[in-house]
Amino acid sequence: MGKRILFVEDNANFREVFAHALRQTRAPERLDVAFVEAGSLAEARARLRQGGLDAALIDVTMPDGNGLDLVEEIHDGDPGTRIPTLVLTASLDTPVAGRAMEAGAMGALSKLASMPETVDSIKRLTAAGGSEG
Repeated sequence: MGKRILFVEDNANFREVFAHALRQTRAPERLDVAFVEAGSLAEARARLRQGGLDAALIDVTMPDGNGLDLVEEIHDGDPGTRIPTLVLTASLDTPVAGRAMEAGAMGALSKLASMPETVDSIKRLTAAGGSEG
């Protein structure tokens, strides 16, 4: 079984299109990932408590708060529960990327990124999962 990625995004349509596009990618190495979806921060926290996740892809703007707060919670958690995170944002600007990394994320990914860039980012995210403590 592949890596399990918590995908925190309030737009269900975007979650579906994003996951479908990644499954259809023509990358030399197909991504072996399964998305565990959450449409709110509250739902994401519940999924995190269930465990079994290898990484997280978290939208910044959520209806019940800021995704960067969740990144910080994951990063500041118990060593056994920390997972690598990547922030997903519609407007990738330097302040957002900087705040994401300050909160503990590996970086930020634009929702408008090309598919090869997205695949590379997901590969780095899941590869980092093997080294988290």
